[in-house]
Amino acid sequence: MPERVLRVGLVGSGPWARLAVAPALAAAPEVRLTHGWSRNDADLADLARRHGFEPTSTYVDLLDRVDVVAFCVPPDVQAGLTPAALDAGKALLLEKPVARRVEQAERLHGHPEPVLVHYSRLLDSTVAPWLDAAAERTWSSARAVLTNTATVGDDPFGRSAWRRETDGALWDLGPHVLAALQVALGHVTTVSARRTDEGIVLETTHARGASARSLVSVSASTKQDVLELVGADDCVHRLPPDPRQSGVQTYRALVSGLVPPSGPSRGPCAAAVMDPAFSTSVVATLVAASAALRAGPAA
Repeated sequence: MPERVLRVGLVGSGPWARLAVAPALAAAPEVRLTHGWSRNDADLADLARRHGFEPTSTYVDLLDRVDVVAFCVPPDVQAGLTPAALDAGKALLLEKPVARRVEQAERLHGHPEPVLVHYSRLLDSTVAPWLDAAAERTWSSARAVLTNTATVGDDPFGRSAWRRETDGALWDLGPHVLAALQVALGHVTTVSARRTDEGIVLETTHARGASARSLVSVSASTKQDVLELVGADDCVHRLPPDPRQSGVQTYRALVSGLVPPSGPSRGPCAAAVMDPAFSTSVVATLVAASAALRAGPAA
């Protein structure tokens, strides 16, 4: 007999839900988007018409009707809603960062159902194989740059209040950078952070001995996406500048993780997406970096 298709409930109805998450869920063969809940009734009703799911009047009602909850809300809202989904025994599809406090992220540990996080780089069909191969090698240092124009142009994501906070770039783009670095170099062991004219600069050391310097900004004049790894021979390996997959494509890859693979075991990127401890490490680094930014330069 064919396996039962998982019922998914969408939480949120903002730009990311409209552009990527709802279309990806509606098209994914592994699941069926059956219900949705949002604090914005009008936007939710529009999404429901477009993708054929049923709006619910309360979050609790949604939890009663689905097997999987796909969150598409700001980090603090997501962290506040996930405990009820955990207690209800639901599988979770989360956005990065999973929370903005370490103790909130740690609540995900040990959950018997899948907890998957949408780190788009780790799910991209070009970037993930490159990072998986990098994880098998030893590196001495790394450089990352990830910038966009979200808060200076007419970008719907730039209107989010949390992205406009003084450390908004850290929490928005930092998880992408840190996730890639952690796959290639190991977990972060130390972090410092400072503001520059270009954006927020992170200096990290990693469990396998490498150091990294990263720049993130949501108010840059141009978009940049750079990742360089330097080997012991000083040879620089650069992430190819190929076009990145769309949010719909990487979210489809995330959803596929709900079903165990029938072929070879998944690589380091896929394992990281599925590991709550990996996401907690990312949150812990962001918390420490945010504290360093608030403290300012050392006297």
